[in-house]
Amino acid sequence: MKIENQIEDYHKVLVEMSLRVRSMMVKALDCLSSGNKEVALHVVEMDEFINHEDSDINDRAIEVLSLLQPVASDLRLILAGIRISNDLERIGDYAKNIAKYVIKNNVNDIMYSQDMVAIGNIFLRNYDEALLALKDMSVELAYKAPANDDELDEAFKVYGSNLEESITKNEAHLPLATFSILRNIERAGDHTKNVCESIIYAKKGQHIDFG
Repeated sequence: MKIENQIEDYHKVLVEMSLRVRSMMVKALDCLSSGNKEVALHVVEMDEFINHEDSDINDRAIEVLSLLQPVASDLRLILAGIRISNDLERIGDYAKNIAKYVIKNNVNDIMYSQDMVAIGNIFLRNYDEALLALKDMSVELAYKAPANDDELDEAFKVYGSNLEESITKNEAHLPLATFSILRNIERAGDHTKNVCESIIYAKKGQHIDFG
């Protein structure tokens, strides 16, 4: 197979993986709201496909690097793809964590589930920007998604403060697992920024750090 076709297939697998990860997060947030444990179990099972795709991308990268002689731009895409697949795999893990949380808890007993879903929806908007950037390998869009991540960080701080205030007034405590889910969503946003950094590197050869 010609290297052009190899690179095209490589990019296609990356996009397919990113779409599957999005589906995982959407389902995870839905079951966090509905308490549907069957959907939550499906999300957990989907993680195996993500892990497989991560391994597949790494295998494809090794094949191209060892058997072919990619030009600089293709080489950057290969290296960036390894990093992107790793970040996507981590986002998939966060979706799995949410699903496991739903499986272990009764949704009616989960404190502040709607707040968590609201933060998750902010993440999804940012992720969709990054997904478009990956599909088109667009540097312009790759700069846009990280800028929107400030909204996610601010929401995390605001919800966190509100939860702490509410808990203090009611002399209750916030279960560690609940806060952990909020943190998982916030960290998923960080990995989305990493994806954008890798897209810029693949296209421009520039190392950007969105923090």
